[in-house]
Amino acid sequence: MWNLPKRFIARQSAAEPFDCPWLIRGDAVIRLVAFDLDGTILNHNNTPSDASMAAICDLLDRGVAVASMSGRNFERNQIPFVSNPSVADALYAGCYNGAMVFAPKINGTRQLMHEQCLPDDIFSSLVQYADDRLMNFVYCRCDMNNEGPCEVYITDRMTKMSRAVATMTNMVYEVDADLAQRVRTKELASPPKIMLLPEPGHADETVDELKNIFGDQIYMAWAVAGRIEIMHPDVNKGAALTAIANHIGGSLDEVMAVGDGNNDLPMLRAAGTGVLMHNADAATHRAVAGENILQTDHIENDGFAKAVRRYVLDR
Repeated sequence: MWNLPKRFIARQSAAEPFDCPWLIRGDAVIRLVAFDLDGTILNHNNTPSDASMAAICDLLDRGVAVASMSGRNFERNQIPFVSNPSVADALYAGCYNGAMVFAPKINGTRQLMHEQCLPDDIFSSLVQYADDRLMNFVYCRCDMNNEGPCEVYITDRMTKMSRAVATMTNMVYEVDADLAQRVRTKELASPPKIMLLPEPGHADETVDELKNIFGDQIYMAWAVAGRIEIMHPDVNKGAALTAIANHIGGSLDEVMAVGDGNNDLPMLRAAGTGVLMHNADAATHRAVAGENILQTDHIENDGFAKAVRRYVLDR
């Protein structure tokens, strides 16, 4: 377990993570640092380096709000910090590429501070689309109870694809053959995300068909072969970052964001200080060419930690 700075441990019991002095970068006050997980702080072993954890702890110790922003669900967003519960509890958690944002844990509980669900009519049409084609799908939502987020996954049936997703993500499904009917009768409200799981080999044609039918009425992600995740068209990490900045009472000029993927670009562009990892792919580097986006070292060389120290902690 990482040894947290003593001042951070003491502060956690007394105040919210952002209720402390702020750090100045040039003429900007950095009040929030946001980072992507995979490819930004998580290395090839799916773990953060000691340098990355030290940088996060130092930010928290100095009173800077810190946010983990990923395409993961809440549970998987927390996994990298499971051995450091005090750190995990202090972070904002942006999930589903920003469709949901959870505030840091205060007095033992978290609050859902931002959620963007699919429009009702689009959600109904997506379920009808899947049902008409006998396509496996998963309803994804997150309930809140006294212990915090409680994720719910309902599928119409278990298939090879749904089992593969469960194995990959540790999802536990509720199986309900009447799922489509429950959506039609409005028993189930629109969720932040629905997953379509076409038969193996049919994902690309399904994506093309969905683009033709729904166009810009949906946001789709299909980085994992065979799994099509669909969310509200306005979902992105930049919108989630804006929600967090509003929550702490700051402006985006007072935010630094670090990422490596194409889905990180909205938050890098939204932040006053956007930093791209050196290990970002060529297309992502080209996408920000000529823009006011800073660059840092490769993940294997602790690029995230170097950026935090260069642009925030050591200024």
